[in-house]
Amino acid sequence: MFHVDADAFFAACHLAVDPALRGLPLVVGGDPATRHGIVLTATYEARRYGVRTAMPLGQALRLCPDLKVIPPQGRLYQDFSRRLRRLFDDFSPVVEPASIDEAWLHMGGGVLRPFGDDPVVAGRVLQSRAQDEIGLSVSIGIAHNKMLAKQASDLEKPHGLTTLWPDEVARKLWPKPVQVLYGVGPKLGARFLGEGLQTIGDLAATPAAELRRRYGAIGVVLLARALGTDDTPVNIRRAGEEKSLSVERTLAHDVTTTHEAEPHLRALAHELSGRLRAQEQAGRTVTLKYKTREFVLHTRQRTLSRASRGEEVLYETARELFSSRREPEPVRLLGLGVSGLAREQADLFDDPRERVIADTVDQIRARFGTAAIGPARLPLHGESTPSTFRRNPEPPEDEPHPL
Repeated sequence: MFHVDADAFFAACHLAVDPALRGLPLVVGGDPATRHGIVLTATYEARRYGVRTAMPLGQALRLCPDLKVIPPQGRLYQDFSRRLRRLFDDFSPVVEPASIDEAWLHMGGGVLRPFGDDPVVAGRVLQSRAQDEIGLSVSIGIAHNKMLAKQASDLEKPHGLTTLWPDEVARKLWPKPVQVLYGVGPKLGARFLGEGLQTIGDLAATPAAELRRRYGAIGVVLLARALGTDDTPVNIRRAGEEKSLSVERTLAHDVTTTHEAEPHLRALAHELSGRLRAQEQAGRTVTLKYKTREFVLHTRQRTLSRASRGEEVLYETARELFSSRREPEPVRLLGLGVSGLAREQADLFDDPRERVIADTVDQIRARFGTAAIGPARLPLHGESTPSTFRRNPEPPEDEPHPL
């Protein structure tokens, strides 16, 4: 099993199209003029100054006054993501995308024969082709199951090629801080530390019954990951065959009221609509997913009268679903998804001018950044992603719950 993850993906896409940016401390995200927003991703040169993903842009500029800030460009990232996916398909017929810049590749069934049945050789070839043909550096984790492969790809960055076989787990994984285990977010990590679980090995040595008593089902899930025994299968999703599409973000600050949630829902609808347009798809069932401060996951759904990919339709539906929730607890994660996907048809829009408007908006955002234009009803305040969003959500702190 391979887990392939593009290094500093958003920034790397800009470096690939403009080599003059190489070597500069650079971040993608926010608005450099107003110093508002957050860092979506940072080059490794910027990270040497302490700049990190999800950091407020103003703080990043204080750490590195010479920091180069580039606004996000969704179309550019989608293009590079498609090119990566085509490369992955050259190596394996079974690919599960994990996000726009990473995927699992099942490497069994004779896939490794052209490489002398050596996964390390195959990994090096994949890395070389990603660099030479796409201009991206990727880190690869190799293991016998997908969760260990994901863990392995995170151990050495950038451009790492790391194996994590069963006899290597105790040596390579267990000494690591418990916070780096896939699925351990900041709050749960702090709780582990406070209760004496300092390393992944400490977690692995704790009886399952004790973990279940103290942390519930997530404790047992994380124990399996620490032991390397989580055999979650690869979910085959070929391009154009997805039954659903979703996006989610962990919020830096909890929200309680619909008013507080509105900018986050707007940004999710914007991103989801753009992905649907890029794939020429539309769907009828809209699902809102939200997780409370206590890590309890809830979902609410609504089926539309007709398939849609419109940003405004998705936003209004998400807003109504959030308003109808019965749980008053603060929310720490929001997700928005569409299922029942079908190829886009010409009659999806009541007014053909909507198609022209949507395409024009995409072109403007692709050229000038996603903050260049947005709905007048709710200004985007200088960025497409609210400043409380993290570029990548923390791994789920409970069992996966697909939208």
